[in-house]
Amino acid sequence: MASTVSEYTIGGVKILFPCKAYPSQLAMMNAIVKGLNSQQHCLLESPTGSGKSLALLCSALSWQRSLYEETTKITLSSKLSAKKQASSHEGENDFKADRKRIRSLETEEQARKRNRLAQGAQFVDASEVYQQQRNGELTVCSKKPVPSSLKMPSSSCTRCSCSAEENAKAGAEVKKTENAGKPFVPKIFFGTRTHKQIAQITRELRRTAYSSTRMTILSSRDHSCVHPTVSGCSNKNEKCVELLEAKDGTSCSYYHGVYKLSEHHNLQVARKKSQAWDIEDLVSLGKKLRSCAYFAARELMGEAEVVFCPYNYLLDSQIRESMEINLKGQVVILDEAHNIEDCARESASYSVTEAQLRSAREELDALVNCNIRRKDHESLRAVCCSLTNWLRETSGQLVERGYETSSKVWSGQQMVAFLHSMGITNATFPILQKHLAAALEKEEKMTLFHGKEELVSVPVISPSAQFTLKGLFMVLSYLLKENHRYADDYRVALQQTFVWRHESTVDPGDASSRLAVAKRKTRHKTAVQTLSFWCLNPAVAFSDVSDNVRSIVLTSGTLSPMDSFSSELGVKFSIQLEANHVIRDSQVWVGTVGVGPKGRSLCATFQQAETFEFQDEVGALLLSVCQTVGQGVLCFLPSYKMLDKVKDRWLHTGLWEKLELIKTVIVEPKGGDKADFDDLLQIYYDAIKCKEGKDGALLLAVCRGKVSEGLDFSDDNARAVVTIGIPFPNVKDLQVELKRKYNDQHSKARGLLPGSQWYEIQAYRALNQALGRCIRHRSDWGALILVDDRFRRNPSKYIAGLSKWIRQQIQHHEHFERALGSLDTFTKKNQKGANSSLQGSAESLFTPSSLTDPSTSSFLEATLHLSPDAPVERGARNLVPETLSAVDVNMINPAMSSQSCKNDCPSYQTVNQENLTDSKSSSSTVGKERGKPKGLPRTFLLADKGPPQE
Repeated sequence: MASTVSEYTIGGVKILFPCKAYPSQLAMMNAIVKGLNSQQHCLLESPTGSGKSLALLCSALSWQRSLYEETTKITLSSKLSAKKQASSHEGENDFKADRKRIRSLETEEQARKRNRLAQGAQFVDASEVYQQQRNGELTVCSKKPVPSSLKMPSSSCTRCSCSAEENAKAGAEVKKTENAGKPFVPKIFFGTRTHKQIAQITRELRRTAYSSTRMTILSSRDHSCVHPTVSGCSNKNEKCVELLEAKDGTSCSYYHGVYKLSEHHNLQVARKKSQAWDIEDLVSLGKKLRSCAYFAARELMGEAEVVFCPYNYLLDSQIRESMEINLKGQVVILDEAHNIEDCARESASYSVTEAQLRSAREELDALVNCNIRRKDHESLRAVCCSLTNWLRETSGQLVERGYETSSKVWSGQQMVAFLHSMGITNATFPILQKHLAAALEKEEKMTLFHGKEELVSVPVISPSAQFTLKGLFMVLSYLLKENHRYADDYRVALQQTFVWRHESTVDPGDASSRLAVAKRKTRHKTAVQTLSFWCLNPAVAFSDVSDNVRSIVLTSGTLSPMDSFSSELGVKFSIQLEANHVIRDSQVWVGTVGVGPKGRSLCATFQQAETFEFQDEVGALLLSVCQTVGQGVLCFLPSYKMLDKVKDRWLHTGLWEKLELIKTVIVEPKGGDKADFDDLLQIYYDAIKCKEGKDGALLLAVCRGKVSEGLDFSDDNARAVVTIGIPFPNVKDLQVELKRKYNDQHSKARGLLPGSQWYEIQAYRALNQALGRCIRHRSDWGALILVDDRFRRNPSKYIAGLSKWIRQQIQHHEHFERALGSLDTFTKKNQKGANSSLQGSAESLFTPSSLTDPSTSSFLEATLHLSPDAPVERGARNLVPETLSAVDVNMINPAMSSQSCKNDCPSYQTVNQENLTDSKSSSSTVGKERGKPKGLPRTFLLADKGPPQE
């Protein structure tokens, strides 16, 4: 890597980058370093495929490394000054000649010490202990050794995390001692939406000079459990807890072997052989060592410099508590943060059914009747009884909203009044919280008949009942917090719906007969009542994070429109960035189409979308696009309801059959198992790769669905993305309706966006996310087709919400034939260029003259915004030119691989690196290959098929 690494100095921080950075990457790294140095929050948008992940990792980790270096310098200088000061007080003596002999004896002692350490012995510095004893810092208790025959049996062991509480307390004390007088270096918590995206990030980390950074990945048991029995269960959490409790006398041997995994990783770090890893690597090693990957990942967090996790682990207070995540003074980076507002609202919200409350009450009843922690369980039972009684009383106030649905909504303040009538107040709630904490303790001290105390196991409520009570207490804590500070931010809704349930009944049969009785299945409709505590202000949950951390960096390829983040999250983002794309204009076709092949206007409002004329016209348009664009085509509709309607219509009219003659047609399922969805995606990819008589595949999906979020459709997998209409949220959804009213109510006082503006932003964010499935790296190309006449008729309203790079390219087409002709020309030109460049691209990449530095003008295209009152040395106006000055940004090794090396497979990049060391040998190599095109290595032919930088 040494021959291909570029070095940049930005804001005094030396950044090692695996290849020459794009202008957008330089702008992003400049913004991140500036934000981290000044402890400001950043809001950064950089298009998918522009190398956002690399810029995030390299800038943040290099900043952290610079702090470590400063810490080391401070520590060394303080030690040297102390040593110098001590030596200055020592007088000259006659024993200097003997120092050499003493030193040799110490070396022999060290050799013996190493042998003892290898055998597992532990050593204590006697002089240090003596000094601490004199100062009163250490108390030594002398006890007679207890014979092994009299020792109490214990389920915990000393080498693993069984004795987690004792180890944690001891570790905390040690940490306090170790950190005394040393500067604090923040951890980096890197959150993204899914584990699949975390895998992409760790792959990018492997490419960098920071691959050996100490790291961990937090995940659920669903992703990291390696126990042969538990990993196959549907509810792994409950089964894991049961196994750890060892009710049948056998505990989890994998859990007791956690130290094997943590020691393995520590050993790799010590040997400087560590490399960025993925959760799959940890699971695989856990199976090999018979060690629990779930708890090992949590244990590695203590020494980790960067912690990767889904970002709800950082936002949800319950998950933070269970995972023991401390964000005080740390750096938080949230990638793919376009959904962060929704995630923050959901983390402070909670819903519980009447059946769940009743079940929890029955469990508490049983424990009270058995006289087990009666005081604690009676208080908790009273809470469940009060709520179920209140639900029964208020169910008569429900108002019908739709078919078999009815609801009633109260404000947060009204709910607080109801809670007070139940005896749940600011004064009593802390007592209830203590009762809950006590009720969840699995062991308690009991005095035996001979006067000795012993820890004994105590029955506790089931994990499902624990989940119900913890969620309920979480939302009640927000409602009652700081004298009802957040009560106005909540709406409490009681909803009633009907579901069909299947039950099996047994026929009585003949009592004298020994034959098996037959089971008869019956189906009946049941009412379900759900009590929902909806948080309408994401700042409620986000303030727990923003008030404690050093800096927050929110980033995504589709943050636009960016207006709502600051007001909704209650955080001032002093540094904001909207970066340009790294592709050429000729690589993307962006057009709005407002008419179909038959000349009918296409405006996908709710009323128009319901008509057969609209559905037929959209079907004809999609058929024409599939005939024009080869390989993969993605088509996004606003909702699953509309997807079902057009599918039924096209099956009825025969259009579906015509589509299947051209491409393999796949439909995104609304629910279902993840494995089934992955199988469908594989069918789509295989159809594009193998073709089998058809020209690729068509994937019909939904905005905000599984396909539109976090999936990579690079190259032939998405040569066109078609969006039908504008995906506004369901206006009749109760939660959407309440959120709009809430924003209108607080728009002036709190600076929130008006409800209608917030509503539109949700639509454009979902639209941008769907359009972002296309163009995944620098060499990619594709078409973005926005089907709706509103874009052309009112561009100032409907185009403004699109991402910057899309806004710059968009063209409006009034006639379908012209749009299709332009699309056909674009497709043929890029397909021809792609075919002809398979050989030529290798030559151009090897020629140093083709490598150009990012110019100042192109760098200025990435607009960086600073708030007027942000503390900037030279002012916001001079920020970007300052970044490119020789003082602040220095690029070492300018004659190096362009960023397109990202699109190459690893073996190709190795060749590229070798050839770049000598321009003469590079050109001669290319000359040899030019004479024999058929003999090109496979790595050259696949040069454009490497993993995208995003």
